[in-house]
Amino acid sequence: KSPAELQAPVIVAFLIACVVSMIFGAFNGSLVAFFRIQPMVATLILFTAGRSIAAWINNNELPIVNDVSFTYYGGYLPGIPVPTPFFIAIICFIVTWALLKFTNLGLYVQSVGINEKTSRLNGLNPELIKLLTYVLLGLCVAVAGFIKVSRLSTINYSVIAKDIEMDAILAVALGGNALSGGKFNMSASVLGAYVIQFLTTTLYKFNVQSDALSAYKAVVVIILVVLSAPVVREKLSALLKKLRPAKQAQQSA
Repeated sequence: KSPAELQAPVIVAFLIACVVSMIFGAFNGSLVAFFRIQPMVATLILFTAGRSIAAWINNNELPIVNDVSFTYYGGYLPGIPVPTPFFIAIICFIVTWALLKFTNLGLYVQSVGINEKTSRLNGLNPELIKLLTYVLLGLCVAVAGFIKVSRLSTINYSVIAKDIEMDAILAVALGGNALSGGKFNMSASVLGAYVIQFLTTTLYKFNVQSDALSAYKAVVVIILVVLSAPVVREKLSALLKKLRPAKQAQQSA
């Protein structure tokens, strides 16, 4: 049968997508943990090849989901004016926060990110922790893809998550997280994601074309990356130290 003719409950399709996404996450995690490939390079491999894989699986067709209830996940529940993805995001945030707060996973991830050698000396397995982190990331990607497909009611792999990597980098950077790894603040990252959405909406209000959005976001990324560079931060810190005595002298005078 053609992919468009296959019939299965939505929950089955979602669970299969979760398993496949976690397998892909394990693949990325293996590249980072065992082959020492830079995380950004490792994730870009499947990010680039994923659309071609989806096109091959679906025979270059765009399967349509003919289920009215499926649109609720990316739209609105009957009688509720708040978008369903908002509630899904809250649930995912609470579950992830509890997992990092009340288990040792958060401590282990930060320990490996700050100093992998020290964490190994303390009995941790950095490779396993990295692999598990990417598997969980794959699960989150499945949830995000589920919402995107629900909004479109079709598996349009040529459009879904296009250029979203820029938003992800910006959200992490705006959240005050070091792009080199280490300590992280999940709440600040969520806030950063909403700031990015606000920036996108504002640009649309100024009649900026969708094709030009990446250029504006790239400028913001460059500024954030430069400001987060150790050399720049040291110079800014030294400059602030020089300005403080000058201000104190003016106040005393």
